[in-house]
Parts: sequence; C-alpha cells; structure tokens
Amino acid sequence: MGRVTVNKGNGMTNARATAAVGLFFGVALMTSAAWAQPATQPPAGGTAPAAQPATTPADPAAAPAGTEPAPPAIGPDGLPVAAPADPAAAAPAEAAPVAEEEKKTSEITPIKMFTEASIVVQAVMVLLLLWSVVTWSILISKLSYFSGLNSKTNRVLQIFRSAGSLADAAKNAKSYRDNPFTKMLVAAADEVGTGKKGGLSGRVQARLGIVQAEAGETLSSGMGIFATVGSISAFVGLFGTVWGIMNSFIGIAESQTTNLAVVAPGIAEALFATAIGLWAAVPAVIFYNMFARRIGAYSTRMENFASEILVKVARDSE
Repeated sequence: MGRVTVNKGNGMTNARATAAVGLFFGVALMTSAAWAQPATQPPAGGTAPAAQPATTPADPAAAPAGTEPAPPAIGPDGLPVAAPADPAAAAPAEAAPVAEEEKKTSEITPIKMFTEASIVVQAVMVLLLLWSVVTWSILISKLSYFSGLNSKTNRVLQIFRSAGSLADAAKNAKSYRDNPFTKMLVAAADEVGTGKKGGLSGRVQARLGIVQAEAGETLSSGMGIFATVGSISAFVGLFGTVWGIMNSFIGIAESQTTNLAVVAPGIAEALFATAIGLWAAVPAVIFYNMFARRIGAYSTRMENFASEILVKVARDSE
C-alpha cells in the first residue's frame, strides 16, 4: 500500500511539472507574437492612434558627421512614405517657361506685329499706310501752293486799283499769270476790248464766273481725298482689328489656354490696325478743315474782286 502511494505522488508531481512547462511555453509564444505585431496596428476593438509625421533632414549633407540618416517614415499601411520634394528645387523649372513667355511678349514691335499678322490684316495696314502717305503728300503740295497765293493776290490787287483801265491792269499783272486774280483781269479786259457795248456787264460777269469756277477746282484739288481718308480710315482699321481678334480667339480655342502671354500678341496685332487707321484718319480730317477755311476765304476774295471789276467796267462804259 505504501508503494502505491509513492507512485501516485510521483505521478502527480510529474503532471504538475509538465503543466508548468506547457504554461511557460504558452506565455512565451504569446509574448513573442505580441512583440512581432506592428506598433501602428490598432488593438482589437480600439481606435487607431494618429500616425506621427516623420521628420527627415532637408539636406543630407547638412546632417552632422558620423550620424546615420533617419529611417524612412512608415505609413498606416506599413509601407515607407517618401519625403516631400523640395519646392525650391522645382521653382527654377517652373519659372523658366514664364520667363521665356515674358521675353517673347517684351519683344513685340510694330514691325513684328505687322509681319506676324494675317494676310487680311496686313492688306488693311498697307492700304491705310498708302492713304496716309497720299494725305501727307497732298498736304505738302497744297501748303506750297497756298504759301505764295495770298501775297501774289495782294500785288495783283494793288496793280488793278492803281491802273487807269482794265487793259493796263491786265498788262501790268501778266508777271503773275498763274494767279486767279490775273486771269480774271485778263478775261475782263479781253471782253471789254471787243468794243461791243451791248450786254457788256453780263458778258464780263459770265467770263469772271468761268475763271472763278476753274480757280475753285484748282483750290479744291485733293480735298476729296482728305474727306474720304478722314471718314473711312478708322472704319477700315476697325475691320482689320475685328478680323485679327477673331483669329486670336480661334488660336485661343485651338491652344486651349487663356494665358495672357499667349493671347496678348494676337490682340496687339489686331489693335495695331486700328492705330494705323486713326493715324491716317485724324490728320486727314485736320487737313480738310484747315484748307476748307482757306479755300472759303479765298473764294470770298474772288467774289469781291469780281464785283470791283464789274463796277469798273460799268463806270468805263458810261
């Protein structure tokens, strides 16, 4: 009986030892599994902690000597997170196209705007420039004509008033034969020299009217060009502008960009046509008004001179 009791005690001791060893290994396995689990994985039934941003040095060369670079940051998915790119490094690449566009915009000149415009806008510009050249040419011609007109007219008028007869006045004024007053004197003297007294004043008046009409045509030469250029040049330039802006909008639609550096050259070329139109129109209107006043004043002088000739003819015929 005592032998059996000893065996039973040894069996219980062995069983307890085996259970203790199994418990030890179980706890060890659970502990190793817990250590192997990622630190960022949330516990069951809990809330995931916020990931702390990893700080990496902007410049590895600036790190102290002998220190190893920090390990890459680990994201919530367990993968390494790339460090953000340095904005200072990308700035020159972005600034280069902008600088190039600004350079192209700053190189816009009137000649470049003309050469890069469409064929229709170029034709409008050339037409307006030709009209402007013609306008200024007529201005120079009429200024040279009117410069000595009044002075010569005053001399002829003095000769007429100091002469004893129309024949003497016409003879003394032949040195100014291109002057309208001289032509009026010659026409009246020729009619008086026929010797026919009947209807003399009427015939002289008719001859003077013819000379006045011819002189008026000479004085008014070029006025029609002034009026035409002054009235339609601005509208022709506006037509070129509208055409150029339409092409600019078509280019915007094709390039699919509204960048001012891209749009500005086309709009500038279009507006350049209007600028040339105004350049041709404004001087033409000024020249027209200036010479219209001069022609009106000289026409009044011819009317008064014709009246003086008729009075003298009537006095001499009595």
